[in-house]
Amino acid sequence: MRFVISESFDKSEVNRYFESDMFPKVGQSFKTRSGKWYRIKDVGWTMDAFDHHPNIQVLLTRIQ
Repeated sequence: MRFVISESFDKSEVNRYFESDMFPKVGQSFKTRSGKWYRIKDVGWTMDAFDHHPNIQVLLTRIQ
């Protein structure tokens, strides 16, 4: 799954992303290896027309 940073007080990290296999739950908070805290804001998915697998994107808000 792709985790996309949609809101942050550090504007340089907005729209950056990272891949993770963690199960997303809206409202859940977690800490990355770099020590930054994020909250899951929304989860969305689209179907890929070529390989018919869902593309899941998780929107994050930086909280610390």
